[in-house]
Amino acid sequence: MSCRCGRWLAVLLALPLAAHAAGFDVAVGPSVTSSERTTSAVFADVYGDHPADGRVQFEPIGTLGWIDSRNTRSDDLHHEVFLAGGGVRIVSPSHHWFVSEQIATTSTRTDALSSRFEFMTSGGWQDGHFIVMLRHISNAHILGGGKNLGETMLLAGIRF
Repeated sequence: MSCRCGRWLAVLLALPLAAHAAGFDVAVGPSVTSSERTTSAVFADVYGDHPADGRVQFEPIGTLGWIDSRNTRSDDLHHEVFLAGGGVRIVSPSHHWFVSEQIATTSTRTDALSSRFEFMTSGGWQDGHFIVMLRHISNAHILGGGKNLGETMLLAGIRF
């Protein structure tokens, strides 16, 4: 029950923000941590406006996300994690390729995300209503303790 609620909570919280933003996307996909342990992830991104002037653009970006739990014997990965982040998104002159860097806060700690603040780095491609990205979340052992295994995901979704 809580898995379904968490997925929709991230989307519903981001919808009002999308009304005032130029771009909004919802993407889902697998997330993997060390030893190839996978789980599901859902993210909603809201980003700023960019003019079609053929130049590299810097845009603000906000993200809400959810990563499901995993059952393991040796690592503490059995918690769902909700994330909220903000940062900058850099878009290529063609408006298809992008990279972003954000600081995210987490709802709980796990061996993959071992602090309350994490770096969320993304790179991807978008065209029309389609988006695909590779996203990595980690605290880079700068903040907090623990194993810090990180989460790496391949996300695909739709843009509004």
